[in-house]
Amino acid sequence: MLINNRFFRVFRASARGLHAQRVALGTAAENIANAGTTRTENGTPYAIKRAVHQVAEADYRRFSDLLDRIEGEMAVRDARHLEGLSLRRRLPDIEIGPETEVAEAVRLRREYDPTHPHADADGYVHYPDVNIVEEMAMMISASRIYEANLSAVQTAKDMIKRTLEI
Repeated sequence: MLINNRFFRVFRASARGLHAQRVALGTAAENIANAGTTRTENGTPYAIKRAVHQVAEADYRRFSDLLDRIEGEMAVRDARHLEGLSLRRRLPDIEIGPETEVAEAVRLRREYDPTHPHADADGYVHYPDVNIVEEMAMMISASRIYEANLSAVQTAKDMIKRTLEI
C-alpha cells in the first residue's frame, strides 16, 4: 500500500491542479461573456467572479515545515544564503481551505447612456468592471498551468510503465 501511495501521489496532486485551473478558466470565460451584462436574474449588474485557490491545512503545515528545514540547512551551510531572503514571506497570503472556490466581487463602471433601458435616473448605466485583457491573461495562465499538470500526469504514467517493464 505504501508503494501505491507513492505512485499515485503525483496523480492526486495533478488532479487537484487540473480542477483548480479548470475552475479558473471557467470563471475568466464567464467574466468575459458577461462583460456587458447590466442585469441578472436578481436585477443587479453581473458580479465579477474569481477563482480562489486554497490549500488543505495539513498540506500547509507540511510545506511550512519543509521551508523551516530548508532555511535551517541554508543557514548552516552559509548564512549569506539568507541575507534579505525569507522563504516564508508569501505564506500568510495562502488561504486555508479544502480546494478551489469561486468568489464574487461587485466592481462596477458607469457609462452615460440615457437611452439604455437600464439607465438610472441620472442617465448612467452600471456595467461590471471586467478588464478583458486581464481576463484573457488569466485564461492563458490557467491554460498553461493546466497543460503542465497534464504533462506531469503523462510523465508519471511513462515512469510507472518503464518501472513495470524492468
